Amino acid sequence: MLRGDPRKSVMPLALPVMVTMIFTTLYNVVDGIWIAGLGRSALAGVGIVTPLWMVVTGVSNGLAQGATSVISRYAASDKQKAEKAAEHAIMIFIAGALLLTVLLLGTLRPFLNVCSVSSEAALEAVRYSLPLFGGLLCFTLSCGLAGILRAEGDSKRPMYAITTGVVLNGLLDPVFIYWLGWGTAGAAVSTVVTSLLSALMMSYWIFVRRKAYLYIHLSRILQRRYDMSVVRDVLGTGLPASVELLMMSFASFMFYAVIQHIGGDHGIAVYTSGYRLYQITLMPVTSISLASVAIVGTHYGLGNMSDVRRTHTYCCLYAMLIAVAVTTLAVVFSHPLASLFGLATDDVQLIDDISRFIRITAFCIPFLAVGLPSTFLYLGLGRGKRSLLWTTINEVVCCIPATWLLGIVLGYGLSGVWFGFVLGRGVASVCDFLVARRFCNSLAVQEDVGRVQGNEVP
Repeated sequence: MLRGDPRKSVMPLALPVMVTMIFTTLYNVVDGIWIAGLGRSALAGVGIVTPLWMVVTGVSNGLAQGATSVISRYAASDKQKAEKAAEHAIMIFIAGALLLTVLLLGTLRPFLNVCSVSSEAALEAVRYSLPLFGGLLCFTLSCGLAGILRAEGDSKRPMYAITTGVVLNGLLDPVFIYWLGWGTAGAAVSTVVTSLLSALMMSYWIFVRRKAYLYIHLSRILQRRYDMSVVRDVLGTGLPASVELLMMSFASFMFYAVIQHIGGDHGIAVYTSGYRLYQITLMPVTSISLASVAIVGTHYGLGNMSDVRRTHTYCCLYAMLIAVAVTTLAVVFSHPLASLFGLATDDVQLIDDISRFIRITAFCIPFLAVGLPSTFLYLGLGRGKRSLLWTTINEVVCCIPATWLLGIVLGYGLSGVWFGFVLGRGVASVCDFLVARRFCNSLAVQEDVGRVQGNEVP
């Protein structure tokens, strides 16, 4: 599938990834629905921790994407080297998770002091963060093992594992939050437990049943036989991909600062709840972009630059078709979607403002349908720095100034922040697409020139 026609290989690989990512995002949506019943302070407390949790997801998914890129490029010509890359990636996942645990738990209190939230919201943030960050190794391994399986074209098993975890999460949330009386801490414990279950399921398939194409030797992982050239290759793509999402975390923190200035705890609660639903609507586009990493990496490893360009073309085409449909549904059904948070609260104003957030930010999705595949293209090619550059342009150079200008300077309030969100990402995504097309064309031209020279055609 990875070596075949990109027109036929993109969607079969992307659909299971799409289901996986939607269910992964449902972790947060389900938590948000149940946490809403604890009041605005609980929602604001969990929301203010979101930038820190984005650090976790950024590093975890970034390292997983780095592993996917490297393994798929190696596997095109050298299976044993791909297996070694997978083993080194697992060691990197574990080391990164342990380092993050120490850093986040150590900086939690200073971070909350800088945010200047109410004492009630800060207390809820601490209750939620301690078990969540204490068990982030489970989440990191779940993301990393899924990335290894996707690198060999297997996107169904990660879907099964993560779907099982989300269903269990929905069942455990009310038990831990209300029945046991753990509040926001119960939501965090539920997330850790279900992430552990997903990681164990994928570990069983990889190490015990040997259902994967790659034969990963657990003994070599435990013996710590490092090959620094492979480590550098994985980190060379994985670290820029991680920094990308860290950059998004920084942008999210800046959004929170603007929103806190304009709308206080209510504004943060609106953004926290609405952004979870926004992530759901964006998942189809993100999944197509993520699936392209393994396909692009394989064709690049084989030297098929024209197929690299075709992969980018079809990813953008499929993503745009889905984005138009998703945007239409989000706008039409914005209020019923926002009312999901009314299952546990009767705050009518909160639901109305979440509905407005969904209606406005949904128009980001068609722009990102061409922007995200363009950014992920560079990850598949192993050019993580280019991907990082465009994420920085999107989140920091375009998005933050636009939200600040419309929300504060021009005085449009929270609606101005939401419109700035769309404007900044829209401009950056179009520019990203145009540059990526030019880059793909240059790769295809180089392939044609090489083929002519190799055949000694005048």
